[in-house]
Amino acid sequence: MPDKTSIRGVYRAAFVGPGWLRTSAGPALALSGLGGWWGKEFSTDGTAVNIVLRAGKFSTRFPMKLVTAKSFIDGRDGLAIYYQTGNPFPWMHIVDELRQMDDGTLLGMTLANINGLRNLAFPFTLQFQEHGYGL
Repeated sequence: MPDKTSIRGVYRAAFVGPGWLRTSAGPALALSGLGGWWGKEFSTDGTAVNIVLRAGKFSTRFPMKLVTAKSFIDGRDGLAIYYQTGNPFPWMHIVDELRQMDDGTLLGMTLANINGLRNLAFPFTLQFQEHGYGL
């Protein structure tokens, strides 16, 4: 399990999973206000933010908080990202659970924190970027 301090930095995202998910993820994110999603940045204070790339420019969206929590998927202790109150719909109901794949790669599973939907997970990976973003 990754911990809040070990994952600080910038991570580039990639959609993984079946073809229908990889091809529909970008348009679905655009409809929900996260079009151009590029990755995430984790701070030492236990907060995170999404990084988007639009028209050749990077910006950040939707503040999040890292928490230690039991997984909705398998009940194991783990690290999760909760979108903070005040984020637009549907983000205030979204949780990203994280697992460490190797030293520089995290597996993320996006879930809706809503009864009946908590075991429907959408996978993505986050690859640590040594030089950050916007290079």
